[in-house]
Amino acid sequence: MAYMLNDINEAVDGKFLVVKNMANQAKVGTMIHVMSAKESPDGSVLMGYRVTGTGQNFTVRFDSTKAFCTWARPDTFIARYYECFDSDEISKYIKINNRTVVTFCVPLIAIALILIWILCAAVIKHTAGVVLGIIFSLVAVGVVFFLYKQSKNKIKMDLYKKVSAARWGVTIK
Repeated sequence: MAYMLNDINEAVDGKFLVVKNMANQAKVGTMIHVMSAKESPDGSVLMGYRVTGTGQNFTVRFDSTKAFCTWARPDTFIARYYECFDSDEISKYIKINNRTVVTFCVPLIAIALILIWILCAAVIKHTAGVVLGIIFSLVAVGVVFFLYKQSKNKIKMDLYKKVSAARWGVTIK
């Protein structure tokens, strides 16, 4: 999901989830609290932040506000329940939420369509092969989109189950 700031000062006093590795900075999956941000005339941004879990202070320079938005994004759910999750769960959540139709669905659809049409051309030589190819192609596209939506829903439900069991003693089935 794309996130953009109109002004870097909007990030000050906000909590952000780090979604991209950067040398000598907070790791992916770390919750940070932006303490200060200053934009220089050349468009670069100097940002001061604190790692929520450890209290360590860091300073980082980005080429632009857009570069900051690709490095970290706001996530109120993870910010609210950060202490309930381990780094593997947060990394999986980030990985699945970073999926887009272009990066996840299109490659799978392309592979499925190639396989379907090769099989239909090899096995059935008549018009029935074309009809079956069209039907299987539509089914394959539907299945890929279903998997795309289902994976996003499943990771959120798994995290909600963990939070509800840890915080309130409620088990969601």
